[in-house]
Amino acid sequence: MNAAFFVQSGGPLLVEKVSAHPPGPRDVVVRMRAAGICHTDATVLAAGALPTPPAILGHEGAGVVEWVGPEVSEFRVGDRVLGLTISRCGRCANCRRGTPYLCETAGPYAEPRAVRSDGTELVTKNGLGTFAETMTVPPERLIAVRTDLPDEQLALVGCAITTGYGAVVNSAAVQPGQTVVVIGCGGVGQAVVQAARIAGAERVIAVEPVAAKRELALRLGATDVIDPTSGQPLAEAVRALGVAGADHAFDTVGRTATVRDSYTALRRGGTVVVIGIGDIRTDYALPGTLVVEAKQVAGCVFGNADVDRDVPRILELAAEGRLDIASMIDKVIDLQSAPAALDALHHGDGTGLRTVIAFS
Repeated sequence: MNAAFFVQSGGPLLVEKVSAHPPGPRDVVVRMRAAGICHTDATVLAAGALPTPPAILGHEGAGVVEWVGPEVSEFRVGDRVLGLTISRCGRCANCRRGTPYLCETAGPYAEPRAVRSDGTELVTKNGLGTFAETMTVPPERLIAVRTDLPDEQLALVGCAITTGYGAVVNSAAVQPGQTVVVIGCGGVGQAVVQAARIAGAERVIAVEPVAAKRELALRLGATDVIDPTSGQPLAEAVRALGVAGADHAFDTVGRTATVRDSYTALRRGGTVVVIGIGDIRTDYALPGTLVVEAKQVAGCVFGNADVDRDVPRILELAAEGRLDIASMIDKVIDLQSAPAALDALHHGDGTGLRTVIAFS
């Protein structure tokens, strides 16, 4: 099979034929149809804080079941499936207490699933490795779906859509009439904007330096936009819109400065939901008024999702036309173009939204 992988962080993304390891009795082999390119992939490739073994990249994708191990009863050949950024085993303590997004079987990488021609073993990003023609995974890393959504759009439900939707619905529990600020309007941010609109937020304020992304946010449900490069502090820019402070601020960037800006844009008692993964070696500095202002800062991973509940609801909203996924895709490419797309995502001007790899 062809796959896009790296041998070392900071090195190039390679697209070559690799040999998949034989699947085990509790494995499912999926023929990939589409895979989204997430900023996390570019960050990992460029060298992050975590150890990075040679790996097939990609953690957002959809496909069709091609083979099922004899000990697998959850899936059948021909099932349409979505890869899960975070697996849910249903057995560990976190799954049993209702927080499957903290499943103990999840991790940044899984066991080797393929080997390069020179003998280099390749693990898979998030236990998936969606940048390959096929992926071999245990059933806890998949969910079967029934939807007419095109493959390119369905792939985004595996990460960006579920993360943004879940942050609004699960982590913040946005209520009708509330005010929301969204910092960063890439793929996840646009999902937050739409979910906030669906939840009934009265004001949805999109903060984004790229004009095209601000315009898209307005089309998808934002009531106001702010250009953070204007030089005006975010809290002042929010007040200039006639808003004393937001009930919720969603930070899809995750940098020290953006988290602090998010905090200052809140009303007393408001909540910052940090979605973006910045440099995990960096600490966030918050004002000493945290206690007296009764503000909260919450991390949110994979939308704090219960995928068996949230994914069907997301697909229902898309089928009803209330959730527009097509507008969040600005480019569809083939696997051979993945290295250039990752480079553009990491070193580009930030104008792009979601690039999707389509497999023939």
